[in-house]
Amino acid sequence: MNLNDLKKKGYKIVTNWQECHKKSIFLFDSLNTTKFINFKELALKKNCEFVICNIKFKEVTKQNSIKYFYFKKQKDLENIAKIFYNLNDLKIIFITGTNGKTSIAYGANKLFNLNKIKSCYIGTLGFFINSKKIKELKNTTPSYFETLNLLQIAIKNNVKFVFIEISSIGYSEGRIGNLKYNYCVLTNLKSDHLDYHKSLKNYHSAKINLIKNHKLSNSILFIQDDFLKNKFKSFKNVITQNKFLSKNKITLTQTKFNKFQIFTNDKSYKIETFNDYMINNIITIIMIYNKITKKFPLKINKTLFPPGRSEIIYNKKNKVILIDYAHSKDAYENLLNKFHLINKNIIIIYGCGGDRDKTKRSKIAKVVSKYTNLQIITDDNPRNEDPATIRKTLVQYSSNPIEVPNRKEAIKFGIKYLKKNNGVLIIAGKGHEETQTYKKKINIFNDRIVSSNYAKSL
Repeated sequence: MNLNDLKKKGYKIVTNWQECHKKSIFLFDSLNTTKFINFKELALKKNCEFVICNIKFKEVTKQNSIKYFYFKKQKDLENIAKIFYNLNDLKIIFITGTNGKTSIAYGANKLFNLNKIKSCYIGTLGFFINSKKIKELKNTTPSYFETLNLLQIAIKNNVKFVFIEISSIGYSEGRIGNLKYNYCVLTNLKSDHLDYHKSLKNYHSAKINLIKNHKLSNSILFIQDDFLKNKFKSFKNVITQNKFLSKNKITLTQTKFNKFQIFTNDKSYKIETFNDYMINNIITIIMIYNKITKKFPLKINKTLFPPGRSEIIYNKKNKVILIDYAHSKDAYENLLNKFHLINKNIIIIYGCGGDRDKTKRSKIAKVVSKYTNLQIITDDNPRNEDPATIRKTLVQYSSNPIEVPNRKEAIKFGIKYLKKNNGVLIIAGKGHEETQTYKKKINIFNDRIVSSNYAKSL
């Protein structure tokens, strides 16, 4: 029996052994022999009789009750995908860039839903159909077949538009397979993931090649940063944000430090945020909506902001607590560069993740020190690194640091300080995350919950 026959008999491909059943084909696309042997045995216990795996495992497989199909290269997987998946009814929107991917992908999905258009979101925050979270995802960009399975679920729910965050690492590891986009959003190109890509040139090349290699003949590219348009001179359909604003005579007014109003010819939208970079992202979301639907949205509200992105936890009595996911030099610059205008104490709690680009730590510390009065340096996700060593670097390049290793104690200290001194407390680096990793130990930890609990004392 071949794969075409199995498709006709109603068999489905699954990438997680826990989802296996007697009508499943378990696809294992890793090269880890130990995991393969373990997972295929677990799949067998779930009554799965068919497995797709790399040909390197041929020597360790026995035909007995399992039938194996082998692939040699990425092209083989793409041919398998053609048998089982038909995505012709979907309009796929890639969102990529250094900063703002989650805010734009999540926010665009939310804006479509607010205006009665069915859509879904795949990215850092999970898999959402319309505004309902369906499942958590391990990676910003899931594996190719996991993504295909999510898209099949979207089709069953009559979704037409799909917003997918695409990371440079996900692209480089082949996780988007041969998936093509109808629309793509490039936010910006700064510095990130140098631990993986080894150089800024390699990182930028990955982003640019992703956009060039996955477009359809009539795809439209949205560019948030006008400076980047020169990298896509061969593209027929490019829309820059400045061009969109000018053509549609869109204006932005700031009524207070944290209150903004966007005007079109016949509509206006009020936005409240302490981070004006988020306003830039909202304009990008409006641009996407307008160009896809040929109209402006009837309404916009604060639900467009994803959890943990410049999220206000507390704003009373001259005291503000804000949570943000910033974890690069440019993200901190975008987050902090206007706070000095409010002439208040600016306190920040932050750290840096372990097993990541070490060169960015001193740069982050310098930017943070430039815009804040007090830096409370704590642990982020140290992973396999010595957390004290990470903190030591941040302290060394800070202007007014206090070291509080335990993140919960750091938040408690920051809120006590805010109680006495007023101002803005920014808790940065982890945003929406719900765990904290020390070597192999993963602790439950959520900045939003911890800070909300301590804020009750204010």
